[in-house]
Amino acid sequence: MPILDLNPALRGEPAHTLVLLHHAGGSSRGFAPLLPHLPADWRVWGVDLPGRLLDRGQERCRTAAEAVDYLCTTLGPALSGPFSVFGHSLGALLAFEVARALESDRRGPCWLGVSGSRAPQRFGAGLSGPLDPSQPAHRMLRQVHGLGGLPGGYGDRDALAKLVARTLRADLFLVDDYAYAPGEPLRTPLSVFGGEDDPLAPAATLGEWSAHASRPVSCHTWPGGHFYLYEHAEAVCARLVASCRSAA
Repeated sequence: MPILDLNPALRGEPAHTLVLLHHAGGSSRGFAPLLPHLPADWRVWGVDLPGRLLDRGQERCRTAAEAVDYLCTTLGPALSGPFSVFGHSLGALLAFEVARALESDRRGPCWLGVSGSRAPQRFGAGLSGPLDPSQPAHRMLRQVHGLGGLPGGYGDRDALAKLVARTLRADLFLVDDYAYAPGEPLRTPLSVFGGEDDPLAPAATLGEWSAHASRPVSCHTWPGGHFYLYEHAEAVCARLVASCRSAA
């Protein structure tokens, strides 16, 4: 199913809907560390880009525009009531373009959160810049994800590493393909999150997102690198929830 229900325990009408968009090479299930810190009465959705990992039933998006179209087509008919969008890394760039598209259709979100990404006008010196795709799979994963290797319980770790690396390469093609098209600033309130030591989205550059908003933009940083949000899940979610509620 294209939309992943990340809060299946919810009963009745949600107080709010939060849409989460994953990083390059990842999946919406990677947001699991954040879920215990989100309100129990929120509907939390993840949307994975097609063709991920073991999902061979759908063709991958070949361009950034195709990815945005896929997300809008998947989400548009399902959204009802107030909702917000939060994306990390590649997901932040796509979340921004999805918010632009939904605003143009008069269905914009209450709030947009972007995390671990340079501002759109800075691509392609963004996510894919430091990556050397010729590296062996384990080294490639460590370089981008900051991991010391894969966790246990996966069986053939070399096979999994190669599978994730293949998905990561395909996602990074979307980043390389992306070309920012100037347009009207977002009417949607925008918040920018980041890691203080993130080499892919340096904290000093996060303020450049303000060029894309018609309102003041709040920037929030925490200690850590590109995946700082998993190290500070409770604090990040507290800021996320407060921002959503203030905007709504």
